[in-house]
Amino acid sequence: MSAVHDPRTGDVVGHLTLLTSDGVPEIANRASVALPGWSAVAVTTRCTILKELARLIAQRPADLGARFALETGKTVAQAEAELDRAAETFAWTAEAAVQASAGRTIAAGDGLHRQVLVDPVGPVLAIVASNFPAVVLARKLGPALAMGCTVVVKAPETTPSVVREIADLAIKAGLPTDVLQVVYTDAVGSAALVARPEFRLITFTGSHRTGQLVAAGAVGHLAECVLELGGHAPAILLDDADLATAVPALVASKFSSAGQSCAAPSRFLVHERIHAEFVDRFSAAVPGLDHEPGGTMGPLHTEARRDEVHALVLDAVDRGATVITGGRRPGGPGWYYPATVLTDVPAQARVLHEEPFGPIAPVLRFTDEDQAVTTANATPFGLGAFVFGGQARATALAQRLDAGRVSINCATGADPMSPLSGRGLSGYGYEGGLEGLAAFGRLKVLQRPV
Repeated sequence: MSAVHDPRTGDVVGHLTLLTSDGVPEIANRASVALPGWSAVAVTTRCTILKELARLIAQRPADLGARFALETGKTVAQAEAELDRAAETFAWTAEAAVQASAGRTIAAGDGLHRQVLVDPVGPVLAIVASNFPAVVLARKLGPALAMGCTVVVKAPETTPSVVREIADLAIKAGLPTDVLQVVYTDAVGSAALVARPEFRLITFTGSHRTGQLVAAGAVGHLAECVLELGGHAPAILLDDADLATAVPALVASKFSSAGQSCAAPSRFLVHERIHAEFVDRFSAAVPGLDHEPGGTMGPLHTEARRDEVHALVLDAVDRGATVITGGRRPGGPGWYYPATVLTDVPAQARVLHEEPFGPIAPVLRFTDEDQAVTTANATPFGLGAFVFGGQARATALAQRLDAGRVSINCATGADPMSPLSGRGLSGYGYEGGLEGLAAFGRLKVLQRPV
């Protein structure tokens, strides 16, 4: 059994029965047996089911947002917004999948007719992260189902309700039995799932360390992987950055979900001419905790995450960093940690090298653009980055950053239409866009004399 906690209080709010490794073969076999029937269903019919699922999520049960917020520590508004994004993702996937699965004809002029077909890759294992479980699920499940794959979802045991609810809505929308299975398990059970030869693609979102284990476990049966792993995104502010635009955008991106986002900015590189003004504006705009008057930021998801965030702050301070705001672990119940702004952070501080995955904002200064680019790229992570400044300068600098996505004078999250992929320890493979759909298909060429 595994306990489910309310991060605001630490109280146990539920229990889960975990799948043991002994039960893994049956789960994998059911996904394999269900594949021929599901892949034979017309893509238009599969997409009709996804559209209905999107509709059901959009008109969801009244208490789903509150239950989602209870388990994740998000505010109800954040939970509802994520559910809307999940619905949008399923709906977009349903529209785009017909094109992605269409195939093509090759005219070579050599007397042969060649037709490229798109088959489903096979049963898929989707391992969903706990920080954005609804959206991460939609970005994996939607494309897999649309392309004709069966799916086993290893759901986060700390946030079980939203994944289970979406799976139930998928059945209500018309999804056949065993095309989608949701399981909860521990590290041993997860390793057993990854090792099953039935799974031809494993799509995983989580830390780079766990991603490395997933990739290693998939090697034995040569399953392909799509790995969306950690990040350490720099936010570069040039001397002509519009702080009235940059500060609210970066505050919202950094502290949404208490900073527990691999795509959030985690290092702020600010030109020395505007450094002091940025620090003043940014630290004044950070959110308070949601159990305080006017506060909007919830707790961290687990007690261990809260303690690790505090350890990163203490390490930076011990090495000479200055705390502008936050930096103290609050008393009382729950796993809260305040929005923390640090300056004078030395290069050796752990927070500049390890993904903070929490509400810590180290602010560094630079004097020229080459220095900023060198500092920004001095990390093994390459998921995202942000640049604020005059449009031409910011765009030119963005092209020099080693990251899968660079936001220029904005700080919005991933959308369904655009491919997202990391570099280095941030993973490989694509989620989102037509490229993300293509990950769940395999090409077959038929050729014959004309």
